[in-house]
Amino acid sequence: MSNIQKTPDLSLTCMVVMFGVVGPFALQVFLPSLPGLKVEFDASYAEVQLTVSLYLLTFACAQLLYGPLADRFGRRRTILVGLAIYIIAPIICASAMSIEALTMGRVLQAIGACAGLMLARVVARDIYGRNKAASAIGLVTMVSALIGSATPMLGGWIDLTFGWRMSFWVTSGLGVAVFIMTFKWFPETQPVGVSLDLYNTVLEGIRLLRSPVFLGHAGHTTCTLSAWYAMLAGLPFVMADVMSQPPMAYGKYFPLLSIGYVLGNLVTFRVAEGWGIHRMLFLGTGLALIACLGMVLWCTAFELKPLALYLPMAMITFAHGLSQPAATSAAVGVNPHVVGSATGMMGVGQWSIAAATAQIVGVIQNDTIWPTVAVVIALTTLSMFSYALACYGETRTQIT
Repeated sequence: MSNIQKTPDLSLTCMVVMFGVVGPFALQVFLPSLPGLKVEFDASYAEVQLTVSLYLLTFACAQLLYGPLADRFGRRRTILVGLAIYIIAPIICASAMSIEALTMGRVLQAIGACAGLMLARVVARDIYGRNKAASAIGLVTMVSALIGSATPMLGGWIDLTFGWRMSFWVTSGLGVAVFIMTFKWFPETQPVGVSLDLYNTVLEGIRLLRSPVFLGHAGHTTCTLSAWYAMLAGLPFVMADVMSQPPMAYGKYFPLLSIGYVLGNLVTFRVAEGWGIHRMLFLGTGLALIACLGMVLWCTAFELKPLALYLPMAMITFAHGLSQPAATSAAVGVNPHVVGSATGMMGVGQWSIAAATAQIVGVIQNDTIWPTVAVVIALTTLSMFSYALACYGETRTQIT
C-alpha cells in the first residue's frame, strides 16, 4: 500500500514529468557553448569534450547509487538531496576558471541531474499500476524529448546574449524552483512497509539479475535506446560521406526521427492503461521489425535517397516509443521492494551500452549505409528476443 491516500491527481503527474525534465535540460542547454570553451580556456577539443562524456558516464553510474538509497530512505528525501546537488553544481561550473574545474563541476552536476530522470520512473511505478505507469513514463519521455529539442536553441540564445556562464545560473535557478515545489508539495510515494535495510536492499537488487523477467524487459529498453544512439552516431556520416548531402540536410531530416518517437510516446500515454503492456510491446516490436525489412528492401531495390533511411527509421522510433515505456514499467516493477534499485541497474545498463554502441558505429563506418543499418536492425532484433525472454520468465513464474 502506498503512502498516497487517494488516486494520484494531475499535479502529482506534472511533478513526475518535471523530475524527468531537469536532467536533459542540464545536459543540452550547455551544448551550444562547447566551441567557445576552447578559446576561453585555451583547451583542446578532447578536453572540452570531457565536459560531456564524463557527464554521461557519471549520469549512468550514479543510478546505481540512487536506486538503493531511494529504496532504503524513500523517494522524497532522495530526490531532495539530488536536487540540492543539482542547485550547487552549476554554481561551481559558472565560477570555473579552468577547464578542469568546469569538468569537475559537470561531474557533480550529473550526480544531481540523474536523480530527477531516474526517480521519475520510480515514482511513476509507485503511484500507478503497471499499465498506467507505462502511460505515465510515456508522458515523461515525450515531454523530455520535446523540451530536449528546444533546449539547445535556448542555450545558443543564452550563450550569444549573456555568455556561456549564464546557462549554468539558469540551470541552478530551475533547480531552486523544482526543489521548492518538491519540498512543499511532493509526498512520499514509496509503498508503506516495503523499506529494507541498506544491505538487504542491495542484496534484493542484485537478485534481480537472476530474473529473466527483469533481464528481458530491461534488455528490451537497452536495445531500443541503443538503436536510437546508433542512428544519432551513424546518420551524419551516411548523409555526408555516402549520400554527399550538405551539413544542413542532416538537420532537415533528423526531426522525422524525433517526431516518430514523440508520436509513439503519445500513443502510449493515451492507450497503455487500456491495452496493457504486453499489447504495447508486441505491437511496438512487430512494427519495428517490419520497418527494418522495409528499409532494407527500399535501400536495395530503389535509388538511395535520405527518405529511404529516415522514413523507415522514423517508423522504428515510433515503434520504440510504443514499447520502451511499457518495458520500463514492467522491469522496475518485478520486485516492489526494490523499484529504485531495479531502475538504477536498468539505467546504468541502458546508458553504458548506448554509449558503447555510438562509439562502435563511428568506428565501423565504411562509406556505405550498411554499418549503421545493420546495427539498428541487430538491436531491434535483439529487443524482440529480450521481450521473448521476459515472456518466458513470466510463463515459468506462473507455472511454478
